[in-house]
This record gives sequence, structure tokens and C-alpha cells, in this order.
Amino acid sequence: MDFYFPDKGKANRFISFLESVVPTKIKTSKKLIGTDDKSNISNFKYTNFIEVCPLCKDDLLYLPARTARNLGNITRLVMVKAISNVIHLIDPLSGQMAQLSGDAFWRDPVRPVITAARTRMTRYVVLGKEPIMLRKNV
Repeated sequence: MDFYFPDKGKANRFISFLESVVPTKIKTSKKLIGTDDKSNISNFKYTNFIEVCPLCKDDLLYLPARTARNLGNITRLVMVKAISNVIHLIDPLSGQMAQLSGDAFWRDPVRPVITAARTRMTRYVVLGKEPIMLRKNV
């Protein structure tokens, strides 16, 4: 998706808004369009390439061992609980929670094992439960 802004200040304001809402990776470039040697004026074209974190709420991730260790020894199989300027992760088995910063995510990006696209999810209601007793081999 491309956005065009009339001046550099408005583009920078939009970039700072995106940085406050979602983890991003930004690359900037500056290209000389033309120059006027008489009046010593140069025209530049500024380009900002913003990559937004591809994770969504309820995605299932398998973290690299180093990342899991840095997050307080959380298990490697986690779910995305929420996305803000940091990624909130939860271990579905123990309930342990961790926050993955945008910088840490972009250092070692993780692709979801299962993505929670809303169109593929099915809502269900649990009607009952029965405890299962495990037998030990004697």
C-alpha cells in the first residue's frame, strides 16, 4: 500500500503514529530529483519503506530457542495475545506471559505456525467435561 504526503513533516508524523501502534521496521532513502546551480536549490524525493509486523492476535508461534530464553525461559510454542507497539505472548499450557519488543522481533523474525484468520475460525461452546484418570503401569 502506498501513501503520498505533500511534505516530509506529515509523512514523519504518520510514521511515528505507526511506530506507536504496531512493531515496524523502517528504511529511508533520499534521491536527488533536480538542482538549480544559480540559486543553489536542490529538490529531493524522500522515500520511507515501512514493514509492519505480520503477526495477528491468536497466531500460534514457535519461537527460536534464543528468543524464548531471552523472554524469561518461556516455552517455545506460544500464542499471540495482543499486538501493540510490543507483541504480547502467552504460553497456552502454563499461562506464562511475555512481551516481545519490536526490535527483538525484527532481529529474529518469527513466522506463525498457524495464523488465526477470522474467516477460518469456528466458534464453539463446550457443553460438558469429564476428568480422565490415567492408569499407571504397575
